[in-house]
Amino acid sequence: MVLRDVTELRHLENVRREFVANVSHELRTPLASIRAIAETLEAGAADDPTVAADFLKRIIGEVDHLVELVNELLDLARLESGRAVITVETCDPVDVLMRAVERLRPQVERAGLVLRLEVSPDLPRVRIDRGRIEQVLINLIHNAVKFTPEGGEIIVGAVVTDGMVRMSVRDTGVGITAEELPRVFERFYKTDAARRSAGSGLGLAIAKHIVQAHGGTIWAESTPGYGTTFSFTIPL
Repeated sequence: MVLRDVTELRHLENVRREFVANVSHELRTPLASIRAIAETLEAGAADDPTVAADFLKRIIGEVDHLVELVNELLDLARLESGRAVITVETCDPVDVLMRAVERLRPQVERAGLVLRLEVSPDLPRVRIDRGRIEQVLINLIHNAVKFTPEGGEIIVGAVVTDGMVRMSVRDTGVGITAEELPRVFERFYKTDAARRSAGSGLGLAIAKHIVQAHGGTIWAESTPGYGTTFSFTIPL
């Protein structure tokens, strides 16, 4: 008699099926929209310059969404397989935080939110891929903006703890339930609050792999109705 535990194989097969279903769903929506617009133009809307210009603008927007989705899928595939290029340099973490904060400040102000930077004095320099870590921070701040009501606050911070620099993005938004919290870093997973928003659901999965490629960890803590804190570490 031979006994074999196939639990992990079954799990991987389920993950593969879910991945294919999610990709198909994300591709189907913009493609259906492009087809509907093209059919409307073909039916005579192209003869009206104002309508035609508006419809062409919509097509470009849907194509941009498809391009972004494909690029994120390729980026995630490279990160998961270990083929992504990580270009390490010695950086001032405060400078990296400031760049991410300033890039999203206009969006934060349009949303009617307050954005603050809180960092420990004399933070040590770290060896990181500046662009990749900035990508993680921008993703986390962008998520905080989406799920924080007007008048709320977003705090971006950094401290040294246990031989690591810990960066965090804390908001006063809608929060994430305890049931959803363990799954937020899964590919394509969206919380109930996120289902109504734009986005592929790949950003946090990409962030997780970028942090892991630097030898760090990333996690989330949340109290529904009071906000969420995403934190990640970078070894000194």
